Amino acid sequence: MENRSLKLNDYLILLGCVLLMGTTMGIVNVVLTMFYPLVSLDLGVSRASFALTGTITALSSMVAALFWGFYYSRKPLQRGMVISIIVIGLALFAQQAARNLYQFYALALVIGISFGGISIIPVSIIITRHFTSKTGLMLSIAMAGVGFGAMVLNPIINTIINNAGWRVGYLVLALVIFFITLPCAIMVTSLTKSEIQTRQTKSEVKIEDAVTSPVKQTWLWSFLLGAFLSGVTGAAVLANLPTYMKDLNFSVSRISIVSSAYSASLVFNKFILGFLYDRFGAKVATLTASLLMTLSLVLLMVIDTPIMLILMIFTIGMGLSVGTVTITWLANYFFSKEEFSKYYGTVQFANSLGMAVGVPSIAFGLENLANTNLLWLVLTVLCLGMVALFMVSIRGNQNYKAANIISSIERAKAS
Repeated sequence: MENRSLKLNDYLILLGCVLLMGTTMGIVNVVLTMFYPLVSLDLGVSRASFALTGTITALSSMVAALFWGFYYSRKPLQRGMVISIIVIGLALFAQQAARNLYQFYALALVIGISFGGISIIPVSIIITRHFTSKTGLMLSIAMAGVGFGAMVLNPIINTIINNAGWRVGYLVLALVIFFITLPCAIMVTSLTKSEIQTRQTKSEVKIEDAVTSPVKQTWLWSFLLGAFLSGVTGAAVLANLPTYMKDLNFSVSRISIVSSAYSASLVFNKFILGFLYDRFGAKVATLTASLLMTLSLVLLMVIDTPIMLILMIFTIGMGLSVGTVTITWLANYFFSKEEFSKYYGTVQFANSLGMAVGVPSIAFGLENLANTNLLWLVLTVLCLGMVALFMVSIRGNQNYKAANIISSIERAKAS
């Protein structure tokens, strides 16, 4: 898509991607956690035991991301997305009939494996291939779908499970998957079918043969390590914020207000970050978002002061977008359209691994450290390391692309 006014098809594609993110990542990462108290009570197990379903889903989706990235680099999107959606819909339907904890564990594994096939990986492929202009803004809008989906579904499902029971809640989510997610996936992949076919041009083959593979490049590993640290210092911090605020003696109502505020900040700042990428490019936008994430970690040490709390809410909204908008935009910037599908699964794996390591590590620190400021200082240092790694990867990739061009010209002259 060239730099032109959006047409009806473009709006339909963007709306479809927003709904896909809201009804997949919004459900799996946010809405399903509301079932923990009631289901664990009904099954007669501890809440922690049932919460392991979320861990199983997260770990299995993390590993499966490697497969889905590889799969979508060679196969059509529609087939994999439709199969994944049907499997997740059936798994949610099966959960409403599950009778014991181990059945939930098995179904959580199925959901995790299928999750990567319908969420951020295919949506990012669709957005980056179709919207070649204003890609940052379009990515931001699509990623904001997670927050919008959670905001709409949370109160609805919460009301259902408290009035009609948790089994009805799972049934409603299954219906959402079948009647919203599935049609959206079919519509979006049909509208972009000609743009998301896997192919390789002759020029791409020549360049790939002429230079060293990205796997052997320092910039790629710097990028992956930066994506890992973005998971540790971003989403993992967010998951532990309610506990930290409780330790600071915040009231339940105040925690709820602050949580809603930084969720809204995250949605709002994604749009700002997308604009920064489109307007100023890789270095300025990445540096801005990463340094604001660093600042938010410093501010966490003084959020008992109202003005500092307000500043933290704004800065963390921009900073947390690093784990979604930044790594996706940089992956699109670093790789060709064909390579994006191949490598993006690995990028998501690195980010998810950071979250998997960071969540329990931060929880352990909050529970056992006498002075939690030490924890935030360590995370601040790690965040600064993330900033440095992203800058190294951007600079290294620019040199890599320059070498590609020179090598291609020399080969053309030689022939």
